[in-house]
Amino acid sequence: MSLLKSMLKKSLSYFYLFLVIIFVIPSFSVAQDVLVNKSYNYKEDSIFFAKMNQKMANIRKTRPTVALVLAGGGARGAAHIGVLKYLEEKGIPIDFVAGTSMGALVGGLYSMGYSVNEIDTIVRTIDWNVMMSDNIPLEYYSYKRNTFKRTYIVDIPFERNKFLRSLPSGYLYGLNVYNMLSMLSVGYQNDVDFSELPTPFCCIATEIVTQTEKRWTSGSMIDAMRSTMSIPGYFRPVRVDSMILCDGGTKNNFPTDIAKAAGADIIIGVELSMPRDYSNVNNIADILIQTTQYSGSLESHNRNIENATVYITPNVSGYTSLSFGKEEIDILIRRGYAEAKKHSAELDGISALVGKEERKLQNTHAINTDVTKVKIYSVRVKGVNPKEKKYLDRKLRLKYGHYYGRDEFEIDQSIIYGTMAFSDVTYRLIESDNDGYDLVFNCNKRPSNSLSAGIRADSEEGFSVLLNLGLGKNKLCGSEFDFTAKLSMSPYLKVHWSYQPVFGPKFGTSLLFQYRTMYGSNSQFFSRSFYEQSMRNVFNVYLESNHWSRVNLIGGVRTEQMPFYRSISENGIDETFDWKTFYHFAYLLFVFDNENNHYFPDKGLCVKADYNYNLKRTHYIFAGIRGTIPICKFFHIIPSLNSRFILGDDDNYLYMDNYVGGSMPGRHFEHQIVLVGLNGEMRCMDFLTLADINLRFKIGNKYYISAIASAMHDGNKFGMRKHPIYGTALQFGFNSKLGPLLTNIHWNSYTKKMGFYISLGYDF
Repeated sequence: MSLLKSMLKKSLSYFYLFLVIIFVIPSFSVAQDVLVNKSYNYKEDSIFFAKMNQKMANIRKTRPTVALVLAGGGARGAAHIGVLKYLEEKGIPIDFVAGTSMGALVGGLYSMGYSVNEIDTIVRTIDWNVMMSDNIPLEYYSYKRNTFKRTYIVDIPFERNKFLRSLPSGYLYGLNVYNMLSMLSVGYQNDVDFSELPTPFCCIATEIVTQTEKRWTSGSMIDAMRSTMSIPGYFRPVRVDSMILCDGGTKNNFPTDIAKAAGADIIIGVELSMPRDYSNVNNIADILIQTTQYSGSLESHNRNIENATVYITPNVSGYTSLSFGKEEIDILIRRGYAEAKKHSAELDGISALVGKEERKLQNTHAINTDVTKVKIYSVRVKGVNPKEKKYLDRKLRLKYGHYYGRDEFEIDQSIIYGTMAFSDVTYRLIESDNDGYDLVFNCNKRPSNSLSAGIRADSEEGFSVLLNLGLGKNKLCGSEFDFTAKLSMSPYLKVHWSYQPVFGPKFGTSLLFQYRTMYGSNSQFFSRSFYEQSMRNVFNVYLESNHWSRVNLIGGVRTEQMPFYRSISENGIDETFDWKTFYHFAYLLFVFDNENNHYFPDKGLCVKADYNYNLKRTHYIFAGIRGTIPICKFFHIIPSLNSRFILGDDDNYLYMDNYVGGSMPGRHFEHQIVLVGLNGEMRCMDFLTLADINLRFKIGNKYYISAIASAMHDGNKFGMRKHPIYGTALQFGFNSKLGPLLTNIHWNSYTKKMGFYISLGYDF
């Protein structure tokens, strides 16, 4: 049986060899226009195809030429690696590679000299969750920027009189995709002739304005591979010279015509089998890819299928365009290999015709800076003015004449991007005329103004909206005007101006108008036992050193007044009006915060201290610390300790007294400390200390269950409270896109009653 099977397989191999001889070889001399779409730059293409045909003619002196064409398909493109593995086992030489989108990424790496095993390792080890985002590590944002990002869910940069034109052109810029390409393509990042790559290459993008096909035949491999992957709506289009480029799948997702025009005699085409049914459209990327990859001409697509000598269609059903998990990548690679193996008879026929060859590169292998460090001759920052360059020069760490790798390049890139003055920051390494490489950071200015919004809903204050308009907010230095309004039961309006010089601390001033409304609770479910209202006006002048990412230091003077106060309770109504009394303070605030997540930290420490001095000789001193102790991947212990002392002549100013209560710090008063188990707020004596411990279990990536215990003790110069107040809570948390969802059931020893709390959104 096995002998019969072997004879049958050999017969099929000779049959396919016969077909190749009959139908392929005569086409060597047939001149025809095989290109299916109009070109953006026909003249450049013609020069490239002329060079390629000459190269192919030289190869054809000894054997027919072979091209590999890889189609797009998002994460499903990992199947291409499996096909390449099988072709390598067969020893089939590849003389030219063409691809689109993910096919261009795999094909581009192969063309720059990477082996199939190297590509396999790269695709498996990349953190695709990071790759499909524009996130950089938190430590490279300033403290103020981190605070801003954990308060607002929407931030829309814009220019005056150009609001609509300023809106982003895609969900993601693709910052980390650029970084990956910059890391892998050193040596081919400047103006490169793609016919001179280690293996000649061409990939397809679509020029949006002219709706023509951009055939990448020269230029930067970074721009080529990034633009062909630019799914409209998901990634912002790539702007190069006068072109605006998006995913090539909108025009030519399976570009066998390019391979034919380049002079290929045999074309091995790999297209990802994605049936058009509802089960294969599961997320925004699927929808956009489905829209783009089938928007071209069906007739042109069918012509391209006919061009393929061997047409391989790995089964990728059940996987989405974002199936980048390690197990999913592994299965897709294996499916690609299995599908290629089904075509073994055809591939054996080709192997018999062209012979087996070890891979030969016509140029040097690209450098991977994650593996090999390179010498930097110079560092340049493009897209900044002289003042901004001075500001950035103080922050950047790389020095000329030293060897650096990917991590160091991305640190300096993150430092620039973390200023939030630029919509995107990319880097590339250009071979220097001298020894080494010129490191070039390309910066595109972010619109200088921002409109931001935050939302929050909870069982204590109802629904709240926070709006912020920042004029000049996104500039590296200079003046900034800021308007913030909170719409809720306790609304406020803050007007703020600041000036950031090139050197030295920021100087600023602000004016706050606040109206506070609070329903007091006796901690039963949803009960309210009193009602309190007050007004507060604050004028503030300060200096702030905000050059650090984890440290904030601010000092200044401010004047406050409380012109109105009203309390309604079982004891009656207490109401006062006072527009004449002012409270003057000098203050200093210090914060150190290296937690990796403000709401659900897995590691890190947060230390806060502030000192306020009232000119009536009253001292207000606060110190607090919170740390996260990781016991294992899913269990953390989070202890905290907070103390606040009022020393000297107490001026009896409501907003500077000690308060505890609730689940959000600073809820009703800026110095209010969380006391789990007590809703609302409780006024305390002058010497206050509060400790709590959170035993938190993490379930999956976003769910948390916590057991929390708190203890509070206060007193004054006459003595301490007889018994501390204790609170306990069982809390469920979910890290949602709108901010943390928290709900807890709690109890405290003060009221000796159960309570309930639920909230959704960031703290403000």
